Amino acid sequence: MENLIAGSGAVKHSFIEDCHRIGQLIYWHKHGSDSIQVRQHKQFRWLLINETLQSVVEKSRPSHLLFPHLQYLACLWQPLPAPKTVLELGLGAGAIRNYLQHVYPDSQLISVEKNPSIIHCYKRFFGGDHATNLRCFDAQEILEQGQEYDWIILDLFSQLDAPGFLYKHLFYQKVRNALSADGYLFINFLSAHESQLKQLEHLLITTFGKIPSIEKISGYTNHIVMIKK
Repeated sequence: MENLIAGSGAVKHSFIEDCHRIGQLIYWHKHGSDSIQVRQHKQFRWLLINETLQSVVEKSRPSHLLFPHLQYLACLWQPLPAPKTVLELGLGAGAIRNYLQHVYPDSQLISVEKNPSIIHCYKRFFGGDHATNLRCFDAQEILEQGQEYDWIILDLFSQLDAPGFLYKHLFYQKVRNALSADGYLFINFLSAHESQLKQLEHLLITTFGKIPSIEKISGYTNHIVMIKK
């Protein structure tokens, strides 16, 4: 446990496998059917829901991305024009939010999280105590408010039993409508079955009229999906 970071700069597989039982438990809360934990080892803190790792943050460098799929997302973002407006759906421990605020300080960022306990953890344990533009809201409702975004980042597939609306055409129509003319949708997709990825791909093709870019993160269940309006 002394060295949690691999040579790539991402957390090691062994840490991901054992993270629910190592380190010091500093927070535990039951919210509905979800058990929420925050654990800590030296400069690292991580958030778990039902013993599944959601996010890891280095306390001294909260904008440093420690998951391979987030590092890949950052590689996709870097060549693009800096966004003026960004909507993040799903907060976790705020790793994406922290990175975006650090790299794109002039962008207007709104992070949306339905679970108030997750927001509480971010504010108390992950440096978000002075967070602005952080809303406890339903993802579907925020998309109906009429604002347009250059980037929408969808990070709601945090567990294998993802909300049903994430597989509905109506939801992606709302997403498309909320994108600016040259806006991008980025999805961190996790699935138990290949058929779910095919279903998502079909939904995006029928909604956007084009084939999305899909990248499998080697050694992980994550797929990073990108599509332009």
